[in-house]
Amino acid sequence: MTANLYEKNNKYHVMLSWYQNSKRRQKSVSTGLPTQGKNKRKAEAIRKEILAEWETKIACNFQDILLSDYLLQWLEVAKDSIAETTYFSYKKTIKNQICPYFAERKVKLHELRPFHIQDFYAWKKKTSKVTGNTIHRYHANIHKALKHAVQMELIRDNPASKVVLPRKERFQSSFYTAEEMRLLLEVIKGEKIETPVYLASWFGMRRGEVLGLRWQDIDFDSMTLFVKGVITDKGEESRSENIKYRPGAKTRSGLRSFPLPPEVAVYLKERKERQAEYQELFGTAYSDAWLDFVCVNEMGNLIAPEYLSRTFPNVLKKYGLRAIRFHELRDSNASLLLDKGVDMKLIQSWLGHAHYSTTADIYAHLRPDAKRSLGDVLSGEFVEK
Repeated sequence: MTANLYEKNNKYHVMLSWYQNSKRRQKSVSTGLPTQGKNKRKAEAIRKEILAEWETKIACNFQDILLSDYLLQWLEVAKDSIAETTYFSYKKTIKNQICPYFAERKVKLHELRPFHIQDFYAWKKKTSKVTGNTIHRYHANIHKALKHAVQMELIRDNPASKVVLPRKERFQSSFYTAEEMRLLLEVIKGEKIETPVYLASWFGMRRGEVLGLRWQDIDFDSMTLFVKGVITDKGEESRSENIKYRPGAKTRSGLRSFPLPPEVAVYLKERKERQAEYQELFGTAYSDAWLDFVCVNEMGNLIAPEYLSRTFPNVLKKYGLRAIRFHELRDSNASLLLDKGVDMKLIQSWLGHAHYSTTADIYAHLRPDAKRSLGDVLSGEFVEK
């Protein structure tokens, strides 16, 4: 159950929300305090009292709560302790994939056993052909939610801890060669997604980082480009109101800077001039919502993350280029740096990985030359000259 303060008729009210029989329930309770004056702190104290009171009222029925209802309630509890993008990811998985199965079977939280979860995974593999990696993602959500149930003393132990999981499949990323990258940068000219593709190719930036780049983040005097924020699009539907700019990055190390090569600086200056021309041409019809952003279309609207990911493979197909995902421009960038002998630690900093192990795990297989050099060392030791 959650409880949030809101204002109505010049008084503070509390909106209670919980799930029961797979349906969202809400109840409004007045605090009796006017919004005028210094009553916000008093209202917050009353909010906590109302929440405790109503949690007690429904506690008698809580032992019979369906697992699906509990998972939805846990989502709201976890919302304030996790990143917004993580919350939307959890919500999408739990509401669309996990809850329908257990709601249909009316599995109660206190009756849940490991075999229930195991059967769910087997059913998903059979009916939806999901991979072992997807099963692990389901399991992470279920295990975390049930861990909270144990902490709240709703169940004695975590049945998800006893489930046998399938082996994860290691994803092998595709990446472009230098020749393919040069061809891509040539054919992408004039396409609506030209700028994000150009920047991702040059700097290996993530999709949200590229789309979140603002003109104020580019210092043409010092020839430096900074990553200071990201665009997120993790709503239930891919709509403009779900697209938001968030200061910061995926990790603290994601806040980084790049030296600006002269040819990139020229490209960006031309891009900025073109935006000014469009703004003057279209006048009031030109969107003012994303004025400081680099990756916008002719009307000033930000290029949506979903549109970028969906359009990129179509552009590749249009020009007969090998199919890769937009994110694999990042891998291609790292591959080219490795091929030129750049140290893995520097590449970690370049890509904004929080841990060296992440960079090594993803890209170590791209350095067969490193293993060959080790073989050369041994040859020098073992083979008599």
